[in-house]
Amino acid sequence: MKKTLIALAVLGAAAGVAHAQSNVTIYGIVDTGFIKESGQDIKMGENVNNRIGFRGVEDLGSGQAATFELEKRFNLNDGTLKGYKGAETKNERTDWDGAANVGLKGSNWGAVRLGRVNEISTESIRKFDPFYQYGVAGMIDSTQRSPRISNTVRYDSLNWSGFHFGASYSLGGNTKDGSPIAGAVADGADNDGYAVMLGYDNGPLALVGNWSRLADSNKSSVWNLGAAYKFGPAKVSLVYQQTKDKGWYLGDQASSYGSGALASTQKDWLLGLEWTLGPGRLNASFQYNRVSDYAGFTNGDSKKQYKYALGYTYNLSKRTSIYGNVAYSDLDDNELGAFYGYDNRDSVTGVQVGITHKF
Repeated sequence: MKKTLIALAVLGAAAGVAHAQSNVTIYGIVDTGFIKESGQDIKMGENVNNRIGFRGVEDLGSGQAATFELEKRFNLNDGTLKGYKGAETKNERTDWDGAANVGLKGSNWGAVRLGRVNEISTESIRKFDPFYQYGVAGMIDSTQRSPRISNTVRYDSLNWSGFHFGASYSLGGNTKDGSPIAGAVADGADNDGYAVMLGYDNGPLALVGNWSRLADSNKSSVWNLGAAYKFGPAKVSLVYQQTKDKGWYLGDQASSYGSGALASTQKDWLLGLEWTLGPGRLNASFQYNRVSDYAGFTNGDSKKQYKYALGYTYNLSKRTSIYGNVAYSDLDDNELGAFYGYDNRDSVTGVQVGITHKF
């Protein structure tokens, strides 16, 4: 009888383990090559962001699961870590820059994650850029763009015949009675962050619309619309984006470009083409950008930029590819060049070649 009870206890424990099965996936990208831009020496650098990550899922039963993700970003050419700063770290680098979150998901309600996550607006609109907002040929960045955001809760819905939506909420810097306390961001910049996304992706047609506000940006905002249509081996995309930058970026008056407060209005248009040719893909885009309401312009209250990009990615296998991209930016004058960190130039040519391996 005693042996029978012990056997039943062991079987019960084994059943409990089987019920709460979990798995962890290790994944990553390694990418590097050569980059040459006007006014600069040739350098080694990435096109697609280098990363190594750990992603886990635990089955909780009844269609529910617990999830986590940890991801480091790094520079392959010299092995150093990289990271976008967050409001909580000021100018320090974020160790787990790519992701650091835990969450729950369900087969009948969607998924929620808490911690450091991809910004919904950046994640969804970059899919309409043939170059995915990477490298010298990528879409012109908004000064309020932040690929990943911290202190955030993000929700992603299920997909209903192509329709889906998402939302996020980010905590801003701490305040007390309307005034900053020790370690908080400067007075006037503190605000919580919000984002909403509505998308459709089914068959040849994809559509998306976003509105977002970064935390601690003095209530700066970005909204954008994207549309894409596939026909045969080709996909054509169109993007419009408008940024209202009030001079703060994640709690600091230094912008993401590092050239001081860039309070301004930015309007961007992109027309893109992806065309499968042989074992690879041809990418091309035309962009038009206008910047206004910027105090740093001494000649005129708005300036424009045209950017032309062309590239080809050749797949050596399912996981390894080589690429070559070239882009030319024509700006009104060197003041707009300085705004975008082009070292006071009114035109920039960029060439990039390299290799990418995914695992």
